[in-house]
Amino acid sequence: MYDVVTIGDSFEDLFIFPRDARILTSTDFKSKKSLCFGYGDKVEVEKIECHIGGSATNTVMNFSKLGFKCVLITSVGNDSQGEKIYRYFVDKGIDTSQIKKSSTASTNTSVILSFEGDRTILTYHGTADYSNFRPKKDLKTDWYYVAPLGKHSGIVENRIIENIAKTGSGLIWNPGSYQLSKGIRNYRHFLRFCNIIFLNREEAMLFVDLPGKQTIEEVMKTLHSFGVKIVVVTNGDKGAMCYDGDLFYQIETTDDERIDATGAGDSFASSFSAVIIKNCDIKKPQAYVPDREVVEESLKSGIIVSGSVVSKIGAHSGLLTLREISERMGKLVKLQPSVYTK
Repeated sequence: MYDVVTIGDSFEDLFIFPRDARILTSTDFKSKKSLCFGYGDKVEVEKIECHIGGSATNTVMNFSKLGFKCVLITSVGNDSQGEKIYRYFVDKGIDTSQIKKSSTASTNTSVILSFEGDRTILTYHGTADYSNFRPKKDLKTDWYYVAPLGKHSGIVENRIIENIAKTGSGLIWNPGSYQLSKGIRNYRHFLRFCNIIFLNREEAMLFVDLPGKQTIEEVMKTLHSFGVKIVVVTNGDKGAMCYDGDLFYQIETTDDERIDATGAGDSFASSFSAVIIKNCDIKKPQAYVPDREVVEESLKSGIIVSGSVVSKIGAHSGLLTLREISERMGKLVKLQPSVYTK
């Protein structure tokens, strides 16, 4: 019996810190910015580091750090990178029984260009078919955490719903670009079972796709109307918002030095979720609705851990224990969410 089953990608992440680059304003990109090098130039780099990452990996590492019994359902290639990832989990004490080794697909790899506290990621997905990520019918867990998935993810989602219908497990979802592109109406069945959903501001707008110019509060209300109990929207260094059906919550980021943003969203989501999981006092988490105090503690925990993560290189270096989170929460007396209705 697990506390949390995390499902999604694992990556080998190669961090590159370029010395000479420019950030230019451009409306051609969603962020309105571009990271530029001279075409054909030889670009000097300050350093190169190799880490293990991927949304599901980042979340399972954090859940484990926070004391939960968890397992990761993922896939790696039968190659040197896959062996490195597998050994990493073994060394960290993560249950590897659900890791699939593929002889036909290469291991996922990312090249992360880290510059002035943010990053641009070049991603290679060796995994093209996500159908083998579906959990076994007899897998027993209190909670499912579903990270971004790609092609044939519907097979995984249907199995999760089937299992939840039998066991009453809770569901936490961080959809990826493949799911977002399909739109909210294609996920009515999944959202109905969703305890918590995590999206950034742009993703939320894209996924819901309401006509006309809509506020983020209206988008969050729409997500809640599809059955989601807690809607969480992050907004980079501006913090995060949350909606529980009655109240909106907003919290700012900490003042930690921003060195590398990789894994910040994953650490926020899993730390937020950990507080919900810890406070769930019913046998069937699917029906659990946290009160205001729990939601506020969840936001503070998420912001504290994500602030620590961005102050280090890699998605796991800045993860904190429960004691460390508690100590920081006691010091950051100003870290209090604002609460309002709208």
